[in-house]
Amino acid sequence: MKNLGLHSPALMENHTIAPASSSGNLAIFDIGLAKEEHSLEVPDDPQDVRWPCRGKMRQPGWSADAMDTGSSIALLLRNDDTPLPEDRNLTEILDFFGIPWTRLTVGEASADKVASLTASHPQFSILTSARCLAESLQPCTAGTFPAWLAAAASVFVYGFRADDRCRTLLRRITGDPEADIRGIDAWPITVSVTDDFPEMCGPMSALQIQLEPGAADAALVIRDGGELQSIVGASERHLFARLARCGVRFFIDASLAMVDIHERAATYFDVKKRFAGAVPLVLYLKWSFRGVCWTTSETNACLIIDDPPLWPRYGFLDFGELLHLANKQTFATTVAFIPWNWQRTNCDTVAAFLKNSGKLSVCVHGCDHTRGEFAARSAELLDRKLKTAKRRMQSLLNKTALDHENVMVFPQGAFSPEAVSALKRNGFVAAVNTEVAPADEASNETTLADLWSVASVRYGGFSIFTRRYIHHGIENFAFDGILGKPCFIAAHHDIFRGHGSELAEFLRQLASLRWKLCWRTLGHAVVRSYSIKPGDGTSLVRMFAEQLRIENMEAVTRRIQVVKEEPQVVSLKNVTVNQEVVAHEYMDGCLRVILDIPPGRTADIRCVYHEQPDAFRGSESVSYRLRVAARRYLSELRDNYGSSGLLRFRL
Repeated sequence: MKNLGLHSPALMENHTIAPASSSGNLAIFDIGLAKEEHSLEVPDDPQDVRWPCRGKMRQPGWSADAMDTGSSIALLLRNDDTPLPEDRNLTEILDFFGIPWTRLTVGEASADKVASLTASHPQFSILTSARCLAESLQPCTAGTFPAWLAAAASVFVYGFRADDRCRTLLRRITGDPEADIRGIDAWPITVSVTDDFPEMCGPMSALQIQLEPGAADAALVIRDGGELQSIVGASERHLFARLARCGVRFFIDASLAMVDIHERAATYFDVKKRFAGAVPLVLYLKWSFRGVCWTTSETNACLIIDDPPLWPRYGFLDFGELLHLANKQTFATTVAFIPWNWQRTNCDTVAAFLKNSGKLSVCVHGCDHTRGEFAARSAELLDRKLKTAKRRMQSLLNKTALDHENVMVFPQGAFSPEAVSALKRNGFVAAVNTEVAPADEASNETTLADLWSVASVRYGGFSIFTRRYIHHGIENFAFDGILGKPCFIAAHHDIFRGHGSELAEFLRQLASLRWKLCWRTLGHAVVRSYSIKPGDGTSLVRMFAEQLRIENMEAVTRRIQVVKEEPQVVSLKNVTVNQEVVAHEYMDGCLRVILDIPPGRTADIRCVYHEQPDAFRGSESVSYRLRVAARRYLSELRDNYGSSGLLRFRL
């Protein structure tokens, strides 16, 4: 077993991170990113499973600690006919979150085959449409439920249509003879998320969200019988609620169907427009299957300000005020710096960045910042732009000692699939962008699943992390937190209008949410943004950026298997851990590396690619350079004089 060095040379002799032997391990944890294994091995003797009168299934060795991890498998109840499209949507969402599942037909449930299907799992939960559940309950007398339903840790029911069958089911599982299903007539409506269920609602707890027309399908009218809790409600109606009835824990969702996470997406996901079929289900899945689904241990956060040169003041932005606010409210800022400006810096401002490197940094914002410069499709042109940008950022380092974070923020948010591939072969770690789809609509392959992921790897396997403006609303930042996405705030100088009062208020809102928010500069945030999934002795870690930094804060050595989608493996030069090359495997379109991380140590994993050699530099035409200069100076005049007509600019 080869020893790998650590960050600190002084510690290298006594502390190492060793790549574990891959013999047998990759076969055991052979889990691809696209699909989860659905075939479940059934033990020879299913009688080991014993059914209690109420509540949960017990197995030999079951304990309260196991219960705390939630269910380990989902049973999808469906009728005995061909699966419906809504079944497919649900299974694809389960696959996305890495939740094991198997189908259970109404006939199998009646034949009491649930025990054999779940024998190797300490707990299971059932997901079903209202119509399927109504069909399965037909043989039961009123006020009773079958043993297989009572054995589930919880039952998630959706698809309540305003018909007699669903209305009868709703009244049966709630015990309310007047329970009803109502359409939503008045728009917009404001829904409230409960503050009494933080384990499920997390950062969305206590939020009030104004939904736009069509964002919700229906609402459930149920009298509060003492065992009913509204999770998401509007007035006296419920969009999502939980209740206990005859020993069965139901979660009832008024959504008619689940979203299709493989549908094309041209813009960011907005819970105010797409609440039904998304938010209640995600809240439930992340809570019910918390021990087996992809998750994150913290939410990385950064404020990203586009365009300003490194001057004491630019437009409404005063770096002195920014630092004062950052010290007061504890946040980190990265300036998306235009490389063209590398010679136009103020030494005092640069000194402030160097002194406050944990709170201030710069990353790369295009090259010349011309319109759509990275929406180009020419690989040669894109490589030339990126190499010019890198040379300029290196010149900034040589002149000022201020290094940059190797992350790209596309000017105007415009990019092409070819630009994303160019970033990879030119040594960038990741991109961060507000736009989620390429500028050319014809080349858009972005899906809803990409928007829900920690970062999109749709184009060339290179990560694009999404960011949001404040006007997207606190509810969207909170839902991103539920999904495990980082909290990246997009801004320009005008966010500091009124001395940053709007920003300060929004930061207070973020701080009040129930999550572990970790403010870091952008480069440090993206390399610490990953998904993790527990395993038997080995945790599966999904890597997004081309660099991953993961700490072991536990008291024992931690074994992880790092998995990264890589469709362009031929361009991969090597994989390093703490700057030493390590062996890796490539299987099912994914790179795989197994590591043992000692207590208190950090692993820095990097994918190194063959870079394009410098092409003939050539020089841009005089007319092009004049246009670039004119654009930059005019933009600065606009930002520094502004609509008020008062001069705000000073050096």
